[in-house]
Amino acid sequence: MPKPVLNTTNLFIAFQYLLTRKKQSILATLGVMLGVTTFIVMVNFMTGVNDFLDDAVFNGSPDIIVGATPDGKKKKQNFGTAIHALAKVEEIDHFLENDQNVSSFAHQIISPAILISTTAQLPGSINGVFPLEERKMVDLDRRLLSGKGFKSLLQGHTILLGVSLAKRLEVVVGDEVNMLLSNGKNMKLEVSGIFSFGITTIDNVRTYVSAKTLQKLMHQENKITNIHVKLKNRDDVALKTVLSENFKAITTQDWKDSNKTIVIGNKVRDILTWSVSFALLLVAGFGIYNILNITVIQKRKDIAVLKTIGYAARDIVFIFLIQSIIIGLLGAVFGTSLGYLISYIISTTPLDTSDFIIVETYPINFKLSYYILGFLFGVITTVLAGYFPSKKASRVDPVTIIRGI
Repeated sequence: MPKPVLNTTNLFIAFQYLLTRKKQSILATLGVMLGVTTFIVMVNFMTGVNDFLDDAVFNGSPDIIVGATPDGKKKKQNFGTAIHALAKVEEIDHFLENDQNVSSFAHQIISPAILISTTAQLPGSINGVFPLEERKMVDLDRRLLSGKGFKSLLQGHTILLGVSLAKRLEVVVGDEVNMLLSNGKNMKLEVSGIFSFGITTIDNVRTYVSAKTLQKLMHQENKITNIHVKLKNRDDVALKTVLSENFKAITTQDWKDSNKTIVIGNKVRDILTWSVSFALLLVAGFGIYNILNITVIQKRKDIAVLKTIGYAARDIVFIFLIQSIIIGLLGAVFGTSLGYLISYIISTTPLDTSDFIIVETYPINFKLSYYILGFLFGVITTVLAGYFPSKKASRVDPVTIIRGI
């Protein structure tokens, strides 16, 4: 009768082999630990950067912008550089309300303007928003550095500024700025809030005022220039094409069009991150394979003896496989723990970006799935690295081994 694979004798032999080669066992465990640690740290950091950029850029911006074309002709247009009132607003609203992929939408009136403070004057564009609508689009409250959010715009004579723009104008909450429109109209507005999306290119130009106030100054009562749309599934931008087909005198722009550089950058970083991370684990796996292969070769005489006294090939495989499982588990546990510790240290490390990106520390992603993936990959790699040499050794004729002693 062949011996069963799982019994105390086989386990005892496996542990003895593991302990008698302490140096090799420790090196193999360290190899798994370092591979898993590097994998977790790299994935946490690179995906953290991507998530930070996505949150700053995409979550603070619409997924689709609907605007008017000049003279009803469909031309490429830089949104907000000229006043072109959007027609058939009610029809477009009804269409959006019935689209299953639309999460929310908000109306805006955008106009070129000059903001004048006591120390500076800066040209740009003003976003006239309806506060209750815009709150569904942008979670501005968690981005406020000082002051109040969209509700403060209900007062009519207030303005919200991006932090970089506020610094250039040298104003704080409570100060006044003069807004000069292209039609010559002007109004003094109180700075009711200062916010930060974390990206200077946004914080340097983004402003919010009451749409009703802007409509009145421009003599465009009940007129809007844009509709901003948020989608439930941001990757599905088919609505852009559908809108263009159903409404002729509009222009449509999706988030992929306006953020091509960031989209491409995210893809490149993802490919680089996962490629390098898995390559590190594979390299660690080959190192472990070499160590376990040498261990099996050094135990060829013991294998011959075991097979001579009746041990089956599967018992031989199990004895060496249990060693690799133990090494893999220990290395994966230490690796995930060390990976978390290093990631945490990085997440608390101050980051100086010279005002290009406003973030206090390095962005790190602590998703549990990455730790599980690193743990499983480390264990599986080690198990495979131990299985193949033990499988090969189990097929050797014991007579051949004994003759060579």
